[in-house]
Amino acid sequence: MDNNKSPSQPMPAGTEPSPTRPAISLRRKIGLSLFVVALFFLVAEGMLRLAGYRAASDVQRMTFTFPIDEYNTNSPQPFLKRDPTLFWRPRPGVLGHNSVGFYGPEFSPEKPEGMFRIVCLGDSCTHFGPITYCDILRNYLDKVAPGRFEVINAGVIGYTSFQGKQLLETEVIGWNPDLVTVYFGWNDHWLARGYQDKDQQAAQSPLGGGLGDGLTDMRLFQLIQSLIPRPTAGTDSAMRVEPDDYRANLRAIAATCDANKIQCWYLTAPHAFDLGVPPYLIESGEAKNLDDLLQTHRNYNQIVRDVAASQGDPLVDLERELDSMSKPELFLEDHIHLSRQGRLLVANRLAEELRNAGLLQVQTGE
Repeated sequence: MDNNKSPSQPMPAGTEPSPTRPAISLRRKIGLSLFVVALFFLVAEGMLRLAGYRAASDVQRMTFTFPIDEYNTNSPQPFLKRDPTLFWRPRPGVLGHNSVGFYGPEFSPEKPEGMFRIVCLGDSCTHFGPITYCDILRNYLDKVAPGRFEVINAGVIGYTSFQGKQLLETEVIGWNPDLVTVYFGWNDHWLARGYQDKDQQAAQSPLGGGLGDGLTDMRLFQLIQSLIPRPTAGTDSAMRVEPDDYRANLRAIAATCDANKIQCWYLTAPHAFDLGVPPYLIESGEAKNLDDLLQTHRNYNQIVRDVAASQGDPLVDLERELDSMSKPELFLEDHIHLSRQGRLLVANRLAEELRNAGLLQVQTGE
Protein backbone atom coordinates (compact mmCIF):
# COMPACT_ATOMS: atom_id res chain seq x y z
CA MET A 1 0.00 0.00 0.00
CA ASP A 2 1.27 3.41 -0.96
CA ASN A 3 1.53 5.51 2.16
CA ASN A 4 1.99 8.70 0.12
CA LYS A 5 -1.55 8.47 -1.33
CA SER A 6 -3.99 10.74 0.46
CA PRO A 7 -7.21 9.15 1.60
CA SER A 8 -10.47 10.38 0.07
CA GLN A 9 -11.65 13.53 1.75
CA PRO A 10 -15.29 13.62 2.75
CA MET A 11 -17.45 16.31 1.07
CA PRO A 12 -18.34 19.23 3.29
CA ALA A 13 -21.73 18.99 4.88
CA GLY A 14 -24.59 20.62 2.93
CA THR A 15 -23.06 20.21 -0.53
CA GLU A 16 -24.47 18.15 -3.40
CA PRO A 17 -22.53 16.73 -6.34
CA SER A 18 -22.99 18.80 -9.56
CA PRO A 19 -25.05 17.04 -12.18
CA THR A 20 -23.14 16.22 -15.36
CA ARG A 21 -24.26 18.41 -18.34
CA PRO A 22 -25.09 16.47 -21.47
CA ALA A 23 -22.61 17.11 -24.32
CA ILE A 24 -23.96 19.26 -27.22
CA SER A 25 -23.70 17.42 -30.51
CA LEU A 26 -21.65 18.88 -33.35
CA ARG A 27 -24.78 19.12 -35.49
CA ARG A 28 -26.53 21.24 -32.85
CA LYS A 29 -23.48 23.49 -32.53
CA ILE A 30 -23.40 24.07 -36.28
CA GLY A 31 -27.14 24.69 -36.38
CA LEU A 32 -26.92 27.15 -33.48
CA SER A 33 -24.04 29.00 -35.14
CA LEU A 34 -25.96 29.27 -38.41
CA PHE A 35 -29.00 30.52 -36.54
CA VAL A 36 -26.95 33.25 -34.83
CA VAL A 37 -25.36 34.32 -38.12
CA ALA A 38 -28.73 34.35 -39.90
CA LEU A 39 -30.26 36.34 -37.07
CA PHE A 40 -27.44 38.88 -37.29
CA PHE A 41 -27.94 39.33 -41.03
CA LEU A 42 -31.71 39.58 -40.69
CA VAL A 43 -31.42 42.22 -37.98
CA ALA A 44 -28.81 44.16 -39.95
CA GLU A 45 -30.90 43.92 -43.14
CA GLY A 46 -34.00 45.07 -41.29
CA MET A 47 -32.21 48.03 -39.72
CA LEU A 48 -30.80 49.13 -43.10
CA ARG A 49 -34.23 48.92 -44.72
CA LEU A 50 -35.87 50.81 -41.84
CA ALA A 51 -33.21 53.49 -42.23
CA GLY A 52 -34.11 53.75 -45.94
CA TYR A 53 -30.67 52.67 -47.12
CA ARG A 54 -30.34 51.61 -50.76
CA ALA A 55 -27.06 51.81 -52.60
CA ALA A 56 -27.15 52.92 -56.21
CA SER A 57 -26.42 49.97 -58.46
CA ASP A 58 -23.26 50.21 -60.50
CA VAL A 59 -25.13 51.03 -63.69
CA GLN A 60 -27.01 53.76 -61.83
CA ARG A 61 -23.67 55.30 -60.89
CA MET A 62 -23.05 56.23 -64.50
CA THR A 63 -22.76 59.97 -64.65
CA PHE A 64 -22.72 60.32 -68.41
CA THR A 65 -26.03 60.64 -70.23
CA PHE A 66 -27.95 57.48 -69.44
CA PRO A 67 -30.82 57.02 -71.89
CA ILE A 68 -32.81 54.49 -69.91
CA ASP A 69 -34.18 57.09 -67.51
CA GLU A 70 -34.91 59.84 -70.01
CA TYR A 71 -36.45 57.63 -72.65
CA ASN A 72 -38.40 55.47 -70.27
CA THR A 73 -39.85 58.59 -68.64
CA ASN A 74 -40.80 60.32 -71.89
CA SER A 75 -41.79 57.28 -73.92
CA PRO A 76 -45.46 56.25 -74.14
CA GLN A 77 -44.19 52.77 -73.31
CA PRO A 78 -40.81 52.20 -71.57
CA PHE A 79 -38.59 50.34 -74.00
CA LEU A 80 -35.22 50.19 -72.25
CA LYS A 81 -34.09 48.05 -69.33
CA ARG A 82 -30.87 47.74 -67.39
CA ASP A 83 -28.41 45.07 -68.45
CA PRO A 84 -25.45 43.75 -66.43
CA THR A 85 -23.13 43.50 -69.44
CA LEU A 86 -24.34 46.19 -71.84
CA PHE A 87 -25.56 48.68 -69.17
CA TRP A 88 -28.95 48.96 -70.93
CA ARG A 89 -30.80 47.32 -73.81
CA PRO A 90 -34.26 47.42 -75.44
CA ARG A 91 -37.10 45.41 -73.93
CA PRO A 92 -38.24 42.51 -76.14
CA GLY A 93 -41.61 43.00 -77.82
CA VAL A 94 -41.86 46.73 -77.10
CA LEU A 95 -42.14 49.52 -79.71
CA GLY A 96 -41.03 47.47 -82.69
CA HIS A 97 -38.34 45.46 -80.89
CA ASN A 98 -38.45 41.74 -81.57
CA SER A 99 -38.40 38.91 -79.03
CA VAL A 100 -34.59 39.00 -78.95
CA GLY A 101 -34.75 42.70 -78.03
CA PHE A 102 -33.62 44.43 -81.22
CA TYR A 103 -35.46 46.74 -83.57
CA GLY A 104 -36.83 44.89 -86.57
CA PRO A 105 -38.50 41.64 -87.58
CA GLU A 106 -38.15 38.38 -85.70
CA PHE A 107 -35.14 36.20 -86.38
CA SER A 108 -33.82 32.93 -85.03
CA PRO A 109 -30.43 33.08 -83.31
CA GLU A 110 -29.71 29.88 -85.25
CA LYS A 111 -28.95 30.97 -88.81
CA PRO A 112 -31.08 29.32 -91.51
CA GLU A 113 -29.28 27.02 -93.92
CA GLY A 114 -27.89 28.85 -96.95
CA MET A 115 -28.59 32.32 -95.54
CA PHE A 116 -26.03 35.16 -95.69
CA ARG A 117 -26.55 36.91 -92.37
CA ILE A 118 -25.63 40.59 -91.92
CA VAL A 119 -25.57 42.14 -88.43
CA CYS A 120 -25.36 45.93 -88.12
CA LEU A 121 -23.70 47.15 -84.92
CA GLY A 122 -24.16 50.79 -84.00
CA ASP A 123 -25.80 53.49 -81.91
CA SER A 124 -28.99 55.47 -82.44
CA CYS A 125 -27.92 56.29 -86.01
CA THR A 126 -28.41 52.57 -86.71
CA HIS A 127 -31.16 51.88 -84.17
CA PHE A 128 -33.67 54.58 -85.07
CA GLY A 129 -35.95 54.98 -88.05
CA PRO A 130 -38.83 54.49 -88.00
CA ILE A 131 -37.48 53.08 -91.27
CA THR A 132 -33.78 52.43 -90.65
CA TYR A 133 -31.04 51.91 -93.20
CA CYS A 134 -31.11 48.27 -92.07
CA ASP A 135 -34.80 48.08 -93.02
CA ILE A 136 -34.14 49.67 -96.41
CA LEU A 137 -31.23 47.32 -97.13
CA ARG A 138 -33.29 44.31 -96.02
CA ASN A 139 -36.21 45.27 -98.26
CA TYR A 140 -33.89 45.78 -101.21
CA LEU A 141 -32.13 42.43 -100.76
CA ASP A 142 -35.45 40.63 -100.31
CA LYS A 143 -36.50 42.04 -103.68
CA VAL A 144 -33.37 41.38 -105.74
CA ALA A 145 -32.19 38.18 -104.01
CA PRO A 146 -35.16 36.69 -102.14
CA GLY A 147 -34.31 34.19 -99.43
CA ARG A 148 -30.54 34.70 -99.68
CA PHE A 149 -29.87 37.53 -97.21
CA GLU A 150 -30.90 38.41 -93.68
CA VAL A 151 -30.23 41.84 -92.14
CA ILE A 152 -30.33 42.20 -88.34
CA ASN A 153 -30.34 45.63 -86.76
CA ALA A 154 -28.24 45.35 -83.57
CA GLY A 155 -27.87 49.10 -83.07
CA VAL A 156 -28.95 50.54 -79.72
CA ILE A 157 -29.42 54.13 -78.66
CA GLY A 158 -26.52 55.51 -76.65
CA TYR A 159 -24.13 52.65 -77.39
CA THR A 160 -20.39 53.17 -77.76
CA SER A 161 -17.81 50.95 -79.40
CA PHE A 162 -17.23 49.40 -75.95
CA GLN A 163 -20.85 48.25 -75.75
CA GLY A 164 -20.72 47.14 -79.38
CA LYS A 165 -17.66 45.02 -78.63
CA GLN A 166 -19.41 43.50 -75.61
CA LEU A 167 -22.55 42.77 -77.63
CA LEU A 168 -20.53 41.12 -80.40
CA GLU A 169 -18.60 38.92 -77.99
CA THR A 170 -21.50 37.88 -75.79
CA GLU A 171 -24.41 37.52 -78.25
CA VAL A 172 -23.82 38.30 -81.91
CA ILE A 173 -21.15 35.63 -82.32
CA GLY A 174 -23.80 33.08 -81.33
CA TRP A 175 -25.93 34.18 -84.28
CA ASN A 176 -23.19 33.03 -86.68
CA PRO A 177 -23.21 36.14 -88.91
CA ASP A 178 -21.35 36.26 -92.21
CA LEU A 179 -20.87 40.03 -92.13
CA VAL A 180 -20.79 42.62 -89.34
CA THR A 181 -20.98 46.35 -90.07
CA VAL A 182 -19.61 48.77 -87.47
CA TYR A 183 -21.01 52.33 -87.16
CA PHE A 184 -19.99 54.11 -83.93
CA GLY A 185 -18.30 57.32 -82.85
CA TRP A 186 -20.79 59.82 -81.49
CA ASN A 187 -21.32 58.43 -78.02
CA ASP A 188 -17.68 57.45 -77.75
CA HIS A 189 -16.53 61.08 -77.74
CA TRP A 190 -19.34 62.46 -75.59
CA LEU A 191 -18.18 63.41 -72.10
CA ALA A 192 -18.27 60.66 -69.50
CA ARG A 193 -18.71 63.14 -66.64
CA GLY A 194 -17.49 60.43 -64.31
CA TYR A 195 -16.58 56.82 -64.97
CA GLN A 196 -15.70 55.89 -68.52
CA ASP A 197 -17.35 52.91 -70.18
CA LYS A 198 -14.41 50.60 -69.53
CA ASP A 199 -14.53 51.45 -65.79
CA GLN A 200 -18.24 50.88 -65.32
CA GLN A 201 -18.98 47.81 -63.25
CA ALA A 202 -22.34 46.30 -64.02
CA ALA A 203 -24.57 45.28 -61.12
CA GLN A 204 -24.29 41.55 -61.63
CA SER A 205 -23.61 39.09 -58.85
CA PRO A 206 -20.85 36.55 -59.57
CA LEU A 207 -23.44 33.95 -58.62
CA GLY A 208 -25.44 34.83 -61.70
CA GLY A 209 -29.25 34.72 -61.80
CA GLY A 210 -31.56 33.36 -59.12
CA LEU A 211 -29.65 33.59 -55.85
CA GLY A 212 -27.35 36.22 -57.32
CA ASP A 213 -30.27 38.45 -58.28
CA GLY A 214 -31.68 38.12 -54.76
CA LEU A 215 -28.36 39.07 -53.18
CA THR A 216 -28.02 42.25 -55.24
CA ASP A 217 -31.35 43.43 -53.80
CA MET A 218 -30.23 42.93 -50.20
CA ARG A 219 -29.26 46.18 -48.48
CA LEU A 220 -26.45 44.52 -46.51
CA PHE A 221 -25.00 43.06 -49.71
CA GLN A 222 -25.25 46.50 -51.35
CA LEU A 223 -23.45 48.06 -48.37
CA ILE A 224 -20.62 45.53 -48.59
CA GLN A 225 -20.31 46.11 -52.34
CA SER A 226 -20.16 49.87 -51.83
CA LEU A 227 -17.10 49.41 -49.62
CA ILE A 228 -15.16 47.59 -52.36
CA PRO A 229 -12.69 50.02 -54.03
CA ARG A 230 -13.69 51.16 -57.52
CA PRO A 231 -11.66 52.79 -60.28
CA THR A 232 -11.24 56.51 -59.74
CA ALA A 233 -13.64 58.62 -61.77
CA GLY A 234 -12.06 60.59 -64.56
CA THR A 235 -11.96 64.33 -64.91
CA ASP A 236 -14.90 66.27 -66.28
CA SER A 237 -13.13 66.36 -69.65
CA ALA A 238 -12.81 62.58 -70.01
CA MET A 239 -14.73 61.00 -72.84
CA ARG A 240 -16.83 57.88 -72.49
CA VAL A 241 -14.30 56.16 -74.74
CA GLU A 242 -10.96 57.92 -75.17
CA PRO A 243 -9.28 57.84 -78.61
CA ASP A 244 -6.83 55.07 -77.71
CA ASP A 245 -9.63 52.97 -76.24
CA TYR A 246 -11.79 53.65 -79.30
CA ARG A 247 -9.01 52.32 -81.49
CA ALA A 248 -8.58 49.28 -79.22
CA ASN A 249 -12.31 48.53 -79.26
CA LEU A 250 -12.49 48.67 -83.06
CA ARG A 251 -9.47 46.41 -83.33
CA ALA A 252 -11.01 43.99 -80.82
CA ILE A 253 -14.18 43.87 -82.93
CA ALA A 254 -12.07 43.09 -85.99
CA ALA A 255 -10.10 40.42 -84.12
CA THR A 256 -13.28 38.72 -82.92
CA CYS A 257 -14.67 38.75 -86.45
CA ASP A 258 -11.42 37.37 -87.89
CA ALA A 259 -11.31 34.59 -85.31
CA ASN A 260 -14.84 33.55 -86.25
CA LYS A 261 -14.41 33.96 -90.03
CA ILE A 262 -16.81 36.92 -90.17
CA GLN A 263 -16.34 39.81 -92.57
CA CYS A 264 -16.09 43.18 -90.83
CA TRP A 265 -16.96 46.44 -92.57
CA TYR A 266 -16.46 49.87 -91.01
CA LEU A 267 -18.53 53.01 -91.54
CA THR A 268 -17.42 56.52 -90.56
CA ALA A 269 -20.12 58.62 -88.89
CA PRO A 270 -21.20 61.49 -91.16
CA HIS A 271 -22.31 64.86 -89.79
CA ALA A 272 -23.65 68.26 -90.77
CA PHE A 273 -21.76 70.18 -88.10
CA ASP A 274 -20.30 72.42 -90.77
CA LEU A 275 -23.86 73.81 -91.02
CA GLY A 276 -23.87 74.45 -87.27
CA VAL A 277 -23.31 72.61 -84.01
CA PRO A 278 -26.48 72.34 -81.89
CA PRO A 279 -26.04 74.24 -78.59
CA TYR A 280 -28.02 71.59 -76.69
CA LEU A 281 -24.93 69.38 -76.80
CA ILE A 282 -23.30 71.76 -74.33
CA GLU A 283 -26.44 72.24 -72.25
CA SER A 284 -26.96 68.49 -71.90
CA GLY A 285 -23.32 67.91 -71.05
CA GLU A 286 -22.36 65.86 -74.08
CA ALA A 287 -19.50 68.18 -74.98
CA LYS A 288 -17.42 70.78 -73.17
CA ASN A 289 -17.38 73.38 -75.93
CA LEU A 290 -18.65 73.70 -79.47
CA ASP A 291 -15.40 75.03 -80.95
CA ASP A 292 -13.52 71.75 -80.73
CA LEU A 293 -16.40 69.34 -81.32
CA LEU A 294 -16.18 69.16 -85.12
CA GLN A 295 -12.44 68.45 -85.04
CA THR A 296 -12.93 65.86 -82.28
CA HIS A 297 -15.51 64.03 -84.37
CA ARG A 298 -13.24 64.12 -87.40
CA ASN A 299 -10.41 62.68 -85.30
CA TYR A 300 -12.58 59.75 -84.26
CA ASN A 301 -13.54 59.11 -87.86
CA GLN A 302 -9.86 59.12 -88.77
CA ILE A 303 -9.33 56.37 -86.21
CA VAL A 304 -11.97 54.31 -88.04
CA ARG A 305 -10.09 54.81 -91.30
CA ASP A 306 -6.77 53.87 -89.71
CA VAL A 307 -8.15 50.68 -88.14
CA ALA A 308 -9.88 49.60 -91.35
CA ALA A 309 -6.66 50.15 -93.31
CA SER A 310 -4.47 48.34 -90.76
CA GLN A 311 -6.87 45.38 -90.61
CA GLY A 312 -7.42 45.28 -94.36
CA ASP A 313 -11.17 45.56 -93.81
CA PRO A 314 -13.57 47.40 -96.15
CA LEU A 315 -14.46 51.00 -95.27
CA VAL A 316 -17.58 52.94 -96.25
CA ASP A 317 -16.36 56.49 -95.63
CA LEU A 318 -19.73 58.18 -95.20
CA GLU A 319 -18.22 61.33 -93.69
CA ARG A 320 -16.13 62.12 -96.77
CA GLU A 321 -18.76 61.00 -99.23
CA LEU A 322 -21.53 63.13 -97.69
CA ASP A 323 -19.30 66.20 -97.34
CA SER A 324 -19.82 66.94 -101.03
CA MET A 325 -23.60 66.44 -100.92
CA SER A 326 -26.57 68.56 -99.87
CA LYS A 327 -26.50 68.01 -96.12
CA PRO A 328 -29.76 69.83 -95.30
CA GLU A 329 -31.55 67.08 -97.21
CA LEU A 330 -29.57 64.24 -95.65
CA PHE A 331 -29.69 65.12 -91.94
CA LEU A 332 -32.25 65.84 -89.26
CA GLU A 333 -32.13 69.10 -87.32
CA ASP A 334 -29.58 67.79 -84.82
CA HIS A 335 -27.06 67.43 -87.71
CA ILE A 336 -26.17 63.97 -86.33
CA HIS A 337 -28.95 61.60 -87.34
CA LEU A 338 -29.74 60.96 -90.97
CA SER A 339 -33.01 61.79 -92.66
CA ARG A 340 -34.95 59.20 -94.64
CA GLN A 341 -32.96 60.22 -97.70
CA GLY A 342 -29.71 59.89 -95.77
CA ARG A 343 -30.61 56.42 -94.54
CA LEU A 344 -31.50 55.42 -98.09
CA LEU A 345 -28.03 56.55 -99.16
CA VAL A 346 -26.38 54.34 -96.49
CA ALA A 347 -28.42 51.31 -97.54
CA ASN A 348 -27.51 51.89 -101.20
CA ARG A 349 -23.82 52.15 -100.33
CA LEU A 350 -23.92 48.87 -98.41
CA ALA A 351 -25.70 47.17 -101.29
CA GLU A 352 -23.05 48.55 -103.65
CA GLU A 353 -20.29 47.14 -101.42
CA LEU A 354 -22.03 43.75 -101.45
CA ARG A 355 -21.96 43.82 -105.24
CA ASN A 356 -18.33 44.98 -105.36
CA ALA A 357 -17.37 42.13 -103.03
CA GLY A 358 -19.07 39.62 -105.33
CA LEU A 359 -21.61 38.74 -102.64
CA LEU A 360 -24.63 40.03 -104.56
CA GLN A 361 -25.27 39.31 -108.20
CA VAL A 362 -28.36 41.04 -109.55
CA GLN A 363 -29.59 39.52 -112.78
CA THR A 364 -32.25 42.08 -113.62
CA GLY A 365 -32.22 45.86 -113.72
CA GLU A 366 -32.49 47.62 -110.39
